[in-house]
Amino acid sequence: MNIIHTSDWHLGQRFFDRDRFDEHEAFLGFLLKTIKARAVDLLIVAGDLFDTANPPREAERMYYHFLTELSALGTCSAVIVGGNHDSAPHLDAPATVLQALRVQVVGALPDDAEKALFHIPCLRDESDPGVWVAAVPYLRDRDVRKAVAGESFDDLEARTRAGVVAAYEKVADALKAKKPEAPVIATGHLTALGGSVSDSERTIHIGNLGSISGGQFPECFDYVALGHLHRAQKVAKDENIRYSGSPIPLSFSEATGEKEIRLIETGHGTLTQETLAVPAFRRLIRLKGEAQALKEKLTALEVAETDMTPWLELVVKGSLTSTTLNEELRALADAKGAEVLKVGLDAGKRKSVDLELSGLTISELKPEEVFKRRLDAYDGEVPTETLSQCFAHLLTQAQEVEK
Repeated sequence: MNIIHTSDWHLGQRFFDRDRFDEHEAFLGFLLKTIKARAVDLLIVAGDLFDTANPPREAERMYYHFLTELSALGTCSAVIVGGNHDSAPHLDAPATVLQALRVQVVGALPDDAEKALFHIPCLRDESDPGVWVAAVPYLRDRDVRKAVAGESFDDLEARTRAGVVAAYEKVADALKAKKPEAPVIATGHLTALGGSVSDSERTIHIGNLGSISGGQFPECFDYVALGHLHRAQKVAKDENIRYSGSPIPLSFSEATGEKEIRLIETGHGTLTQETLAVPAFRRLIRLKGEAQALKEKLTALEVAETDMTPWLELVVKGSLTSTTLNEELRALADAKGAEVLKVGLDAGKRKSVDLELSGLTISELKPEEVFKRRLDAYDGEVPTETLSQCFAHLLTQAQEVEK
């Protein structure tokens, strides 16, 4: 049986006030072609289908159109779980209808663990035992613990992690009761200890207190398909616990390195994997240097006519050489068919970003970035780490109320 593991599509994301519809449309087209070419039997999407709880209508159209095209193939099923960016009720609402398309959706963890278990048959080969999927979505605070007044951060950390482990053990126990004779794939949307993060992941739980190690997943899982971290990677040294990463770069920190999806093959009692590279539909380019060096790099930039307009982040080292540098750099990029979205200033040891130079307004900054900038000027007695944890907790609560 051939299975694709992907995650973190973030349909509807806006990037410096630009939409990503063209890139996402290109990715979904690529994914559908790959499913056809590789005779894929099951598609697993491990959370963050959408970038916000209330995605743009165009993002929803793309999602449902893709599922319709997938169903029309006649041989590929899908299992989709919610992520921390998704609204669980929004994903779950059409779940019954989508089952008719062989699409199983779990937006929120069901109270009955059996409802998170799916046996997916191989429609191409009736002799194949298929696979079992333990479809565990993003676990919200209410799924893993109850608030306790006055508890310390150490207690909170211990109870949150224990709650995440207990949720997986509950699903594993329900699975064992079914005595599965086929391989078992579990999903998750969380931060596993040792994972490498980028600038675009939103903190899960309080300072990532819900992080668990690879060894804490139940042993009955043959493969754990994870979402949330946007860099494709394995967890610790375990080849079968993996993040597929996001299919397109979601921040300039992800500008380097290939994006991928995972192809998993089961058969004859074994499970093998293959990396399938995702094309770079639009280049995100981060350039850093002194003013003259940046001008030279922009002059040497090559953009093919068939390329989507590359988006650039420029970081000027040292002091500003002129008051018109911002305009000069943008004009050079424009002449090459590229667009500068951000110009920052690196002033040596005192690193800062000039908002007027970058063209950013506070509405374009993430809440975490606004709070971090405020902390940079804080000189009180409470440790900044404690303040950051408290802010992350309040932000998580606010985001979950919105959903």
